[in-house]
Amino acid sequence: MNMYKLRLSIILLIFSIVGAFAQNSPDAERVINDLLASVKVKAVTTNFELSVTEKNGVPSQPVSGTFVMKANKFTIDMGDSKAWFDGKTQWTYLKADNEVSITEPSTDELAQVNPMAILASFKAKSLVKFGKANQTTSMLVELIPKSKKDDYLKAEVQINKQSKVPQFIRLTDKKRTVTMLKLTNYKVLGTVNDAIFVFNKANYKQIQINDLR
Repeated sequence: MNMYKLRLSIILLIFSIVGAFAQNSPDAERVINDLLASVKVKAVTTNFELSVTEKNGVPSQPVSGTFVMKANKFTIDMGDSKAWFDGKTQWTYLKADNEVSITEPSTDELAQVNPMAILASFKAKSLVKFGKANQTTSMLVELIPKSKKDDYLKAEVQINKQSKVPQFIRLTDKKRTVTMLKLTNYKVLGTVNDAIFVFNKANYKQIQINDLR
């Protein structure tokens, strides 16, 4: 898996984990169901900053960008790389190579990167509890896998009490590597043109197209 695909997988995995709490806590269920319901019928957008800190405490260079999602469609922009998925076809663009790769992900492949697919796999395998947070403005929800064989020890999501949107999502794996996704300017866009989830060749001059379908 190249670095772009790794970044994309991590980002989509983290976003999807927000929806994994609905089976455990009535309070979390209400908050998360409202969030998921809005994504199903309306597009949402957020700025993000992704960083990874290894067990030795050394952080990686943060990666930032913008994410837009509506149901099973998404677009993600990280400056040097972008991706679009319209529900069937995925386009992955790398600026350094001036190349876009076109694929039609299989069900198994989508299960690794599609938020809705990952959501289904997380629902029944974790225990949920509330952690310590600023009780006045935020609540922290902890997701702990039931199986010791799971790759992750814990996932934490801090949610703003008033707006009911995630502020940050933090994953800790068995190697004690911590992946942090900070979210800012999270907004519900309402109606959007689905063309934003499709690669537009006209916006890229002399681009090399690698059609892998």
